[in-house]
Amino acid sequence: MSRETQFETVMEADATLVALLTGGIYTKETTGVEGLSRETTPAAFDANGYLKPCALIRQRDLVPDNAVRDPMAQKASAAQTVEIWLYADAGAGYSAIDSARNRLYTLFEGYQFAGDGFEVAWTNSLGNLRDPGALRNAAMSRIDFIVYSVQE
Repeated sequence: MSRETQFETVMEADATLVALLTGGIYTKETTGVEGLSRETTPAAFDANGYLKPCALIRQRDLVPDNAVRDPMAQKASAAQTVEIWLYADAGAGYSAIDSARNRLYTLFEGYQFAGDGFEVAWTNSLGNLRDPGALRNAAMSRIDFIVYSVQE
């Protein structure tokens, strides 16, 4: 199971977050290179074509951090950052996505996935951004978490 999917599972199980993100929760794995669009994620848009508050989860590559290294046992520690991008129509403002970002912090800071890795740690937030691409100036925010693990 990918980190994206792990984060998605926890997010979709949280009624408060789901109520905030009426446009849905998606992974980069399932949306592909197009990301959020009317073709790949039609539920993210209302009947008039406006983007509803939604999330896109994107995992970065697993990177060795050399905190633990045991060549004889073939064990090494690594870190993986997961970015959660939050979007809403520009006219809706930042209220829903700010609330969702705060909820994500509450859900994931110190969270530990069953049988995999160490506690999740918050590493970065970006707020009050605008999407310069296909989402046409949509309100946008991001929160990043890191998960450390020992690979065998």
